[in-house]
Amino acid sequence: MTASNKYLENFPFRTVLNLSSLVSYWEVNLESNNIFSGYPAKRIKKLIAGAPELRQPIKDLEVLNKHKELVGLLMSAVFPPALISSELAAAILPFNFHGFYATPRYRKLLPFDRVREDIEVNIPGNNMLAGKIMKACIFILNRFYNAGLMADQPMLVTIPDEETGLKQVFKVDLNTQFADVICNGELDPIDKKTIRMLLDNLYDVDLWLKHIKPEKFHFEGFSIMKLTDVTTEEMLSSVKYDLLKKDAVTCSNSFKAIQQKIRAIFRLPDMALGLTYFDPNNNMISNYGASDWSSFMMPNDEEAMNCDYFIGSIYDKAYQKQRPVIVEDLEDLETIGHIEKALIKKGIKSVVVAPLVVDDEVIGMLELGSPKAGHFNPVSASKLDSLLPMFTAAVRRVLGEMRMEVRALIQEECTSIHPTVEWKFLERGYELMNQRRKGAKAELGDIVFNHVYPIYGLSDIRNSSLERARAIQLDLRNNLRQVKKVISTVLEYKKMPILDEINYRVDLEIRKISKGLDSGDESSVLDFLRNEVVPTFNYFKETEELLRPVIEDYEKMLDPKLGVIYDKRKDFEESLTKINETISLYLDQVEEQAQQIFPHYFEKYKTDGVEYNIYLGDSLVQDRRFSKLLLSNFRLWQLLTQCEIAVNIEKLKPQLSRQLDITQLILVHGEPLSIKFRRDEKHFDVDGAYNIRYEIVKKRIDKANVKGTNERLTQPGKIAIVYTQQKEAEEYLRYIEYLKSIDYVYGDVELLELEELQGANGLKALRIQVNLKSNQREYGNELLKDVIAAINA
Repeated sequence: MTASNKYLENFPFRTVLNLSSLVSYWEVNLESNNIFSGYPAKRIKKLIAGAPELRQPIKDLEVLNKHKELVGLLMSAVFPPALISSELAAAILPFNFHGFYATPRYRKLLPFDRVREDIEVNIPGNNMLAGKIMKACIFILNRFYNAGLMADQPMLVTIPDEETGLKQVFKVDLNTQFADVICNGELDPIDKKTIRMLLDNLYDVDLWLKHIKPEKFHFEGFSIMKLTDVTTEEMLSSVKYDLLKKDAVTCSNSFKAIQQKIRAIFRLPDMALGLTYFDPNNNMISNYGASDWSSFMMPNDEEAMNCDYFIGSIYDKAYQKQRPVIVEDLEDLETIGHIEKALIKKGIKSVVVAPLVVDDEVIGMLELGSPKAGHFNPVSASKLDSLLPMFTAAVRRVLGEMRMEVRALIQEECTSIHPTVEWKFLERGYELMNQRRKGAKAELGDIVFNHVYPIYGLSDIRNSSLERARAIQLDLRNNLRQVKKVISTVLEYKKMPILDEINYRVDLEIRKISKGLDSGDESSVLDFLRNEVVPTFNYFKETEELLRPVIEDYEKMLDPKLGVIYDKRKDFEESLTKINETISLYLDQVEEQAQQIFPHYFEKYKTDGVEYNIYLGDSLVQDRRFSKLLLSNFRLWQLLTQCEIAVNIEKLKPQLSRQLDITQLILVHGEPLSIKFRRDEKHFDVDGAYNIRYEIVKKRIDKANVKGTNERLTQPGKIAIVYTQQKEAEEYLRYIEYLKSIDYVYGDVELLELEELQGANGLKALRIQVNLKSNQREYGNELLKDVIAAINA
């Protein structure tokens, strides 16, 4: 019975081994004949009587060897013989690891004859000494000061297995039934306030020992320490904590730590951990660029990634059934496919493949593999039940972060992307992200959609440039006239030649802009007002008190931000904005409904009006088929929408400060084309020389005239439909007949030829009058109310 003094070197309290309380326990119970009935009481009493040293403090452990038989008998009350081979327990000096009696399993784990330096305890800084001192002081507070304190936090000790290296975690239960503390001399007073302060500084050893002086107390007797294996529970808890970290399933260091903890749970030092995850919306497998956090199936060659190999494999079964597949021995499978052969080639014999499922969607796979057959079976694999939710949550979080990173990368490369084609950008974004994480200098590359049908529409403000110029002209002329009034007043009060010169220039500017506003006139007038009129007025406002009210009245007419009169221009801009917003919001709402018919690419631009592009086709969407029926539906939908826009703007006119009209245009292109994302311009454009003509027509058609006349094609209250092929005209003539039947349009259809445009000849058009008083049907009245309310708000 030997012990090490390693843990006694700095322990400040004197501890003495004493078995007297255990001897007394036997004597009392032998006498009452209750607990120890059937024991040879006389013989035991005789042995006790022959060992008076056991009733005294024991300083020499040879005393225990001398009475080995009796000590073993006495300790049987603490260590039941039936449990001696299975329990992890030892008798130790109070609050020390200095042991003198232990079960075989304990001795193997923590030998008395040597110190294990690899032990960890759940005490800050792994400070075992601080933990012992704290527990000893609490014992003293309870014994002498009636503190009634309980150590709520269980003490855990982590001890690596010396054979496998796997960590084992044990809960320490300390029984102090046979331990006591002796006060040497008078007891120092300690009040409740001090006790609370000590508890707030639990591991501040110096503070505790300042109030509980070690020289005042010493411990006698012994304690019983029992270790309960809680490795599985603690490792599960630790893995859960690890998986809460942001980079839990992407960081190499976290992989090694988590793999080691799962090895400890399964008691398999050679177990391998694998993980793969993919976005169900994009069907993309990824290991996020982290080589450690990868699947067993991450290939060394491209052949291993052939999707056909996975059909019928254990991975496919786990995916389809959405529950773990456990294989005790891969070589015993009835069918060994390419995947299973690849696993065997990697040295894996026993494997578990467990799907990670969120809302009935498999978002990843957790894999456990062992080089030895039989290591995994349905019973042992049941430990996965606690692991799977943790990994599912971690992978779900990483997928969310991955999507955010890819979207940020796409945002950087492409700005915002329409939801219909986002899948294609995400697909390229994931590829780009993984390539860059591997150090490659990769770019997004071309994104092209082939065989798509274009639909183009335009609602433009009639003569917007002329209307804007007219508004500017009126404001500038009014501004100059108001300046002239102020100068005339100043001249009545103060005769100065410079004022006559400024007045002359005001007249000059008024005559010039009254004839019309030429290029540069606006900036010329503004420079004159800001650089000469304003400083002059400021001078008189500061020096002549009587003139100040006149100048301030003039200044009240000016826009506070621009410093000029902005009445007519403001009316024009506000009216134009209301029209644009009405059209734009209305398009957004009806287009959202159209997305339900068939997903499509949609973009719009606001200038002096609103123009929009729609692209339709198989290549733009996943798992959907496009047909000519849908193309016809969208063409009719566009025509209905343009009619409704015209009606909406007519209803908006009473709310406009400046009465403005809109003109409307539809461009029909009968053949499919290709569109390509232009990264420099951040939008889609047609691809290929053959399709360029379509873009040229779009840019020039709204300014076209009817052939042989000076009449503009686009006219207020009408919709112009531009086409090139007769079959397109026939199609739209059918739609127009339908629109007449529901009172959307009226009158004869105008069949027009257009003047030749540079780069686009042979264009024709249909033009029809919109019934601006029609009652709108599916999209109309309720949507219009919402749009107007949104604009006014």
